[in-house]
Amino acid sequence: MDFKNLFRKIFNDPQESLPSQTIIDAFNKQFDTPLNTEWNKTDQFYEAIFYKNELEHIAIYQTNGTYSCLKINLPLESIPATIYQAIKEHGEVMNAIKINYTDIQNFEFIVRDKNLIRYSLLLDAQGKILNKKIV
Repeated sequence: MDFKNLFRKIFNDPQESLPSQTIIDAFNKQFDTPLNTEWNKTDQFYEAIFYKNELEHIAIYQTNGTYSCLKINLPLESIPATIYQAIKEHGEVMNAIKINYTDIQNFEFIVRDKNLIRYSLLLDAQGKILNKKIV
């Protein structure tokens, strides 16, 4: 049994969360003056969590350094009107995230209905619901 790797996983070795220099260079080239950048590693991606214009951003890169998307936590008052019209019938909006891919933009929301059941909604830029699931 490989106890070294087991303990790294249990105690979340900070070295394991650091991306390659290729990913760091791509991030620095893409984002000007990010604040408080923290890196997180998942099974397939590296996430750079940082602040810009007082909003939390999450830039996601594949392990080979390829940019995947950017998620931006939106203040609820900045949800586009067409998008808000599409989600308001599903309940109270708890959280809003704009997802920018290279060629498309989506929105992800957590909403709570009158029975206090929370849902995750994924919408395209025109307000069409792409996915809805209980969370």
